[in-house]
This record gives sequence, structure tokens and C-alpha cells, in this order.
Amino acid sequence: MEHEVEIGTLAPTKTVSLHWAEGASIPGVMFARASHVRLIGGAFTNECGSVRDLVCVEPEPCYRVEMDASHVTLEIAQSSLDEL
Repeated sequence: MEHEVEIGTLAPTKTVSLHWAEGASIPGVMFARASHVRLIGGAFTNECGSVRDLVCVEPEPCYRVEMDASHVTLEIAQSSLDEL
């Protein structure tokens, strides 16, 4: 069940991450937990992985992503990801 949560600019990241993990829609955050994504930049370009956690929302959403092939976990900015 997805619901939108109004998050003020001073809300702690931990609170935002908890709402996100529970399925809340956070303004500006494109990917949900367990989304399958492809990296579009950096050393792992074109590799795929799964979103595990929301690390931060500002200045740009950043996610913890576990890579499918290597099982390496990376922290990646939203602008470096594409949804599969």
C-alpha cells in the first residue's frame, strides 16, 4: 500500500528512510525498496542491481544498491541510476 508522506526540509534522514522503507512515496525519490536498477555511470556502468536502502534525499536522493553479479553494495546517486 503506497501513500505519500509530507516531509519537511528539517526532517531527519533516518525518519525519511523509515517512511520510505514502509512504502511511502517521498517527493523527489524515484526508486522504491527492491527496485531493479541499472547504473548509467561510473565503474559499474550498465551493471544491474537492487535498491536496498535510501541513504539521503538532499541534495539528491542517494541509494544503497547491491549489484547482482558481484554482490558489492554501493551508495549511488539517483542521477546515476535507470529503472529496468
